[in-house]
Amino acid sequence: MKALTELSVALLVCTCLLTTAGCSGGAPSASSIAETEGSYEAGLHAFQSGDFTTAETQLQAAIASGSLQPDLAEAALRLRARSRTALGKTAEAEADLAELKQGAAEMDQYWLATAELELKKGNTAAAKDAVRQARALNARLQLPKELESLK
Repeated sequence: MKALTELSVALLVCTCLLTTAGCSGGAPSASSIAETEGSYEAGLHAFQSGDFTTAETQLQAAIASGSLQPDLAEAALRLRARSRTALGKTAEAEADLAELKQGAAEMDQYWLATAELELKKGNTAAAKDAVRQARALNARLQLPKELESLK
């Protein structure tokens, strides 16, 4: 019985050490975080300027790093979905939105991205429904110009 207790304590200590240190040897470096946030910013600017190919590439790099803060990670995933929608990569956009739906804090923005995707797929009824969902969460929500006709 004593051996079992000692083993349990040893496992608990190892688990705590792995949890705090991480399996890869620690937290990302400051330069790694800066590079990741730089990729996010570059993706955001590319998206805003309509360069969806660059936006997708930069946002993919930021997401893949795994070191974005949760709010930026959510925004990056949503922007990558919207970039992929604009590029006609609907299956990839759907996958991004399915992942995003699991824990999105900004569900109004999730529904807007969904509306854009449904409109791109030619499903106007589903797009209108997504806009209604977004508006139910945020009545003052500004619609992108592509969705203005769905009010």
